[in-house]
Amino acid sequence: MENTKDRNYYYIFSACLITYIIFLSFQFFITNGQMGVPLDDTWIHFQFADNFSKGNFFQFNAGEYTAGTTSPLYVILLGGTSFIIKNFIINSLFLSATFHLLSCFFIYKISLKIFQSEFSPLKNLESEFLSPKSISFIVALLTVINGRFAWSAMSGMETTMFTFFCIIGIYFHIQNLSKNKFNLLPALFIALGTVSRPEGFLLFGLYLFDLILNFIKEKSLKRNLLTLIFSVIIFLAITLPYLIFSYNISGHFFPNTFRGQGGGLQIIPNSEYLMNVILYFFKDNFITAFLYIISIFYYFYNIKKYFVNFKYINLIFLWIIFLPLISSILIPNWRHHVRYMIPLIPFINFIAIYTFAEMMQLKSFEKIKNFIIRKKYALSFVLIFSIVNYIVFAIALGLNTDNINSQQVKLANWVNQNVGRNETIAVNDIGAIGFINKNKIIDMAGLITPEILLYRTYNMEDNIDSVNYLLKKNNVSYIIIYDEWFKEYLNKYSNQLTLQTSAFLENNTICGAQEMKVYKIKFNSN
Repeated sequence: MENTKDRNYYYIFSACLITYIIFLSFQFFITNGQMGVPLDDTWIHFQFADNFSKGNFFQFNAGEYTAGTTSPLYVILLGGTSFIIKNFIINSLFLSATFHLLSCFFIYKISLKIFQSEFSPLKNLESEFLSPKSISFIVALLTVINGRFAWSAMSGMETTMFTFFCIIGIYFHIQNLSKNKFNLLPALFIALGTVSRPEGFLLFGLYLFDLILNFIKEKSLKRNLLTLIFSVIIFLAITLPYLIFSYNISGHFFPNTFRGQGGGLQIIPNSEYLMNVILYFFKDNFITAFLYIISIFYYFYNIKKYFVNFKYINLIFLWIIFLPLISSILIPNWRHHVRYMIPLIPFINFIAIYTFAEMMQLKSFEKIKNFIIRKKYALSFVLIFSIVNYIVFAIALGLNTDNINSQQVKLANWVNQNVGRNETIAVNDIGAIGFINKNKIIDMAGLITPEILLYRTYNMEDNIDSVNYLLKKNNVSYIIIYDEWFKEYLNKYSNQLTLQTSAFLENNTICGAQEMKVYKIKFNSN
């Protein structure tokens, strides 16, 4: 840390630790001590990572290469650390919590950097409780106690790792701008973020735009041309290998998950998706979400004052504006508590407080400014608006985990007791069943079986027949699916299916449907 005597780091660490204890306690009581993880996607990571640690690189079914993960770096890290922490649940929680903690540390460092800079909006506001340290600490605490971000810390997923690499990449970009000396660290960390989540491609594009804009404004493009070129080289050196791997395996540069979740180019942004994104930000914290909306108008209204207002934070503004917008065009998926927008939360907390400080410079806000300056801890009142969702997502962690345990893990255990290890199973949620049993899996959602995705381009009749032929060709013995997802198939081929068991959820909070069924399949001879 830049200042090892800054006690706020200890407070942030303590607040994070308390959060982990609270969330895991809710999980423990709601699951009756079973614990676990709140997403089947986490179990998918376990299987990829377990195979990776055994030398089966990017294989879900051992011996079959597949571009079935959007986070190759997390697979590598999870697989590597499994030699130290053998239990994948504990291993994944340790990693996601560690990156959550680091994200909270570095959003604090970014805030300090900005609020102590020559562009700080605190110049006319400073008091004991409106110092750069105190206001940056509020930004960090907003991030710590954000319910969704804390949920992601306990999810065992790559979300917090991607968030951290975005934050540290932007941190070093700001540091380079402040020193007017440019190195390759931002490109390096954003590249690591990109092999954590593909949204990093957008961040790198915005970073290059902001970097070039600054060089043009400073008339230093020629002097920094090599830095620009090497930034692109280091980014491509880290990100291209998996794209090439994906293309060689599936014929597409992006992983199967992109197409499996309905990814594709749309002309008009998906307004329903954007509304859900904004709604969740308001649920996170009404005040920060309101200030986030205000900040967008403030940004575009003052865009011409780049060197007066936004030199250091322009990239943050671009990121929090364009990630939701581009996602609404490419892949408007708001499942799992809109988890693909969770990495924006620390930046939104920062921009909200920054915008509020800017608003306090206006004469119309003078009374509020004087009140905040006079009253101790007045600004910390904003933290209260995060408490409700903090508790909601502590409960959600437990409910989501209980759902996965009561459905996917339960049926995985049934497979373990009733199905031979040499038998092939077709499943639409492959994680727990694949990891626990190691049977060969045909993925009915297409993430590791891209033929399923290809069949979606056919008409419905061809689709049904092709899927059945795929199952027959692979000697599938059992199908474990949600009926709602495969109504047409069940209508046509129900005569070759015999129901064996099912897992029904009284209160479904995270799974694809309320009941998952296991069918024994006996293919017709014709």
